[in-house]
Amino acid sequence: MLRKITVLTLLIVLHGCGNQPENNTDAVVNDEAGLTGEYADRVVLTVGDRNIVGALLVPVFEQYQGDSLMVNLKLSSLINRMLILQDAHDRGFDVTREMELFYYERQREKLQNDWLVWILDQKVELPPDTVEEYYSQMGTMLIYSAITVSDRALCDSLRQLVINGENMSDLALEYSTIPGEVATGGVLGPVDMMEALPWDYMLFQGLETGELSSLDSSRSGWRFLRIDSTYQDSVLPFEEIKDMIAGRILGRLKMVYKEELFDSLRTVNNLQITEGITELIASHFPENSQNYEPFSTEQENMIAFRFTGGERTLYSLVENIRNLPRMSSNTPDDPEWIREYISLLGLYDILAMEAKKLSMDTLPETVSYMDQRFGNQVLDYYYAEVIEPRLIPSEERLLDIYETVQDSLIIQEERVFKTISAVGEEQLDLLERVIESGGDPFSMIEELTIVQSILAPGESVLTIPMSVSDVPPPWNDILFSSEMHESFACSVSVDMVLLFELMEIRPERMATFDESQDRLLPLFRSMKEEEVISGLVDSLSSVYHTEIDRGFVDSFIYSDSLSTDQP
Repeated sequence: MLRKITVLTLLIVLHGCGNQPENNTDAVVNDEAGLTGEYADRVVLTVGDRNIVGALLVPVFEQYQGDSLMVNLKLSSLINRMLILQDAHDRGFDVTREMELFYYERQREKLQNDWLVWILDQKVELPPDTVEEYYSQMGTMLIYSAITVSDRALCDSLRQLVINGENMSDLALEYSTIPGEVATGGVLGPVDMMEALPWDYMLFQGLETGELSSLDSSRSGWRFLRIDSTYQDSVLPFEEIKDMIAGRILGRLKMVYKEELFDSLRTVNNLQITEGITELIASHFPENSQNYEPFSTEQENMIAFRFTGGERTLYSLVENIRNLPRMSSNTPDDPEWIREYISLLGLYDILAMEAKKLSMDTLPETVSYMDQRFGNQVLDYYYAEVIEPRLIPSEERLLDIYETVQDSLIIQEERVFKTISAVGEEQLDLLERVIESGGDPFSMIEELTIVQSILAPGESVLTIPMSVSDVPPPWNDILFSSEMHESFACSVSVDMVLLFELMEIRPERMATFDESQDRLLPLFRSMKEEEVISGLVDSLSSVYHTEIDRGFVDSFIYSDSLSTDQP
């Protein structure tokens, strides 16, 4: 993992402001910033080809009004940041297609959210008397069962099994992808029907006790519900919860309007998927992976989808998929999943386009946000390419450090265990019977569940060496106070138990030089990093011209209401 240059805050990073990704771009004036007309849109800092106007620096400097030390420290920090960003630009680091895509995606994320909040606030209002009506319907408590899975066909099959008499709780234990549902066998509640999650609330409408809902696609996957029982309960006084009710109603109204809006935007903007593109992309994603096999240059430049006023290339789409958070529901080797994802991502692109039509991308807060996000990404890349290669120590230097700090380089006590797991009612019953009869559960890897994530390579029941910090509480105290060949059962959830037997104890000891490499390198960097970066910044300051509007800076140092220090 790349070390982040942004950890060197006081040296090169000024959080809360940045420079324009494009050269010589002035910020929109913020009338509420407290600036006089003299400085609001004036360039107050120039480093190389990069300019910053007063409006962007006011929020940063205002918090240090009258403190000459902090104002000048922040100014120096910003200049250092701009020097490195200027050098990064001249090296071409900020104009690669990877950087251009990063900028587009971060801006798209912000603009789509800002525009959606704006349009919903404009279009959705709270109808009269709805808060009182909502309150009058509160008090009906529900206990209900739910099953959530990632696939619609599976969800439909499970619903049919329940109709045919299968136990819904057993199916939830086996198939549900929501940990809370698995832990309770799908049983949820009690919850006031009016306070249920919006997607559950919609499914409850018109249901009688014992009836199954229709299938529904929520943010968690495909699901269906069944009302198991109901009862009446008291509610808090109206005045105490009326604001909460108003917010909940508005949230639900916005959800309904949002879905209609999304369908309309896709239709009006004619979102079209290129024929055959989903199959081509799916063929390059191995099963259970978000890392794709290379495409040809011609394929990367193909248009994956287009809409009125915009389009995405195949490269842009597959890179977006590759950077998604890893989830079991992500299946980019499936053309149908890719088609559904394009429908979602294309919508997001359209939302961002609508925001640009309103010039939301030029708002000062958006400009500042993007300057910071993009600048930090460029700095991280610059660190890896320019600074990190200068922080490679010789073995002799590392050995010197080791000899100085070796007394503190301790390897904790480590223990090796046998382990096996029982998952589900059938395996739990089997494990209990084997233990009661004096049998060996660790010989039953076919009947029980192996714990692959902590097993040593090539082993079926023997774990890797683990220290106390590797095991979460409260089991760490139990396992690291046990005696040799003593067994312990750790209940992870209502239907999962891990069984451990202590097999080996490796006492605490001093780490060897070879074992200390991962800790010695950060120590060397912490000693050398500031020297390297300071030297680099000094060198850059002689290459790039810097010009400061001292009148602007001094206006934050000298204050009638605060003590003033000379800079």
